Parts: sequence; C-alpha cells; structure tokens
Amino acid sequence: MELKQLVEQHDVKLKQHDKEIAHLNDSFVEMQKQMNDGLTRVDESNRFLREQNTRQSEQNAQILQAVIKGNESSDERQFQLKMIDKSNIWKLIFGIGGSSAIIFALVKEVIELIFK
Repeated sequence: MELKQLVEQHDVKLKQHDKEIAHLNDSFVEMQKQMNDGLTRVDESNRFLREQNTRQSEQNAQILQAVIKGNESSDERQFQLKMIDKSNIWKLIFGIGGSSAIIFALVKEVIELIFK
C-alpha cells in the first residue's frame, strides 16, 4: 500500500509540475508576443525616423544650396557696386576737372574783357 500511495503522490506531483510548466509556458508565450509587438513598434518608429531624417537631410541640402547661391550673388553684387563706385569716382574727378577748366576759362575771359 505504501508504494501505491507513493506512486499516487508522485503522480499528483507530476501533474502539478505539468500544470506549472504549462503556466510558465503560457507566460513565456505571452512575454514573447509582447516583445515581438514591442519590436514591431520600434521597427516602425525607426522606419518613420529614418524617413523623416532623409527628408530633413534633403531640406538641409536645399537650404545650403540656396545660401551658397545667395552668397555668390551677394559677392557678385558687391563687386559690381565697387566697380560702379570706382567709375563714379573717376566721373566725379573728370566732372570737377572739366567744370574747373570751364570756370577758369570763363573767369579768364571776364578778366580779359574787363581789362581790355
């Protein structure tokens, strides 16, 4: 009888262990499912961030090109303004010289008319 009781106790313990293993297995499957869902969300988030980063890089490249183009046109405008300033200085010098010559000639003529 004692052996039969031991076998029955052992059988009960085995069934209890089987239930615990099944419970642990269910828990493991649930954790695995949650991890897979989490990894899927992380993958989607990473994909979205990569796309956003790509768009941002393209926008940055466009902005950089616009700034470079603006700098080039600004440099060209400054060069043209310097050239205009230099030509205006020469025009002013020749204008003052010419005016001085005309005034000097008029004063000379007036003085010759007065002292004649």
